[in-house]
Amino acid sequence: MAKLTIPEAIQRYFPQAIDPAQLWVNYNAQADSLTIYFTGKPVASVWDDIDDHAYIGFAAEDESTVTGLMIEHFSQWLLAPHPQTRHLQPA
Repeated sequence: MAKLTIPEAIQRYFPQAIDPAQLWVNYNAQADSLTIYFTGKPVASVWDDIDDHAYIGFAAEDESTVTGLMIEHFSQWLLAPHPQTRHLQPA
């Protein structure tokens, strides 16, 4: 199973708790990208890459607030064997 490591410098900007009812999740098959917003719906965000496939979204009006996560080439990321273990750290 593919996992993703969120850099320590960014972890402090994640919500302290993520309400599952506020997750907005979309898989775009044509682009092979998975986007997850923690804000209940898509919001204006500035996206910063953290590795070859993953991006962290920051609020456009307040770049100290994480709005979501996007994984490009999702099926490659999910299915490809990774020499390094990747894991999503809790916020």
